[in-house]
Amino acid sequence: MLQIRTVLCPVDLTDLDARAIDLAVEVCRAFGARLILHHNLDHVPSGPAVSWMYHQEHQNGRPPEKKASDALRWLLNSLPPEIRGEARLSNGGTATAVLHVEESTGADLVILSTRGASTPDHSSVTEQIIEQSHCPVLALHEGNQPALHIAPADTQIYDVLVPTDFSPAGERATLYACELARVLPLRLHLLHVIPRKGSWADKSVAEARRKLTAAVPQELESRVTVHVEIGDAAEMIAAAAVRLGVSCVIMGAHARTLLRRFFTRDTSLALLHKMACPVWFVPETVAA
Repeated sequence: MLQIRTVLCPVDLTDLDARAIDLAVEVCRAFGARLILHHNLDHVPSGPAVSWMYHQEHQNGRPPEKKASDALRWLLNSLPPEIRGEARLSNGGTATAVLHVEESTGADLVILSTRGASTPDHSSVTEQIIEQSHCPVLALHEGNQPALHIAPADTQIYDVLVPTDFSPAGERATLYACELARVLPLRLHLLHVIPRKGSWADKSVAEARRKLTAAVPQELESRVTVHVEIGDAAEMIAAAAVRLGVSCVIMGAHARTLLRRFFTRDTSLALLHKMACPVWFVPETVAA
């Protein structure tokens, strides 16, 4: 069964922390996990970044270490008493700092806020973290109004979209979503998108439905629906999320090299900046 023991939540020490911290608290409460609040003191290179780095960059000067330490202590004292919280303060490159804290704490999940999109010659900090993280990353876009809640005793069922291209990353994301659904009140929508280019036949759609259905554990059959669409993957996934009114999208994150960044288009990262709901990225390194 899926276990989340440590949740890492980067913070900017402003009121923008509230959504990410609240969701992190819910995850910790549901799984009995500890919560690591992390703040990085280094400035951000120009370009898009996670919101906590963005706002820090645009302050009048970097906050002194003592001020940041006191603010982190205040956040820790504000956590519900049942949540085991810790604080980490760092200096250095933004993505590198988050990834280092992730590794040193053994984090099972990173929850962060993000803003902006990458340009052809500059990857956003969030994208770097998603691509290099060894644990899942739950990204809340600045424009999101997340309806996602993580509460095992909640009587409401939350709809979650799980796109898959049947690659190893897609298969791991599907397995991860199913494990979450065993613990949390989630209704999963498995989706495969067939490209519109080239020839395709009804048997392609039928085969995709067969593969999706085969991926559903028997005990979850009543809470899983399969969907097959034809068209551009990012566009169809974004449209399905709106049509189904999902609270979250869970999908595989494909690691990419710098060279591939300039010559390929990664659907999962394209969706990071398209979605009106949080996106839960599952890396290929997560055990199936």
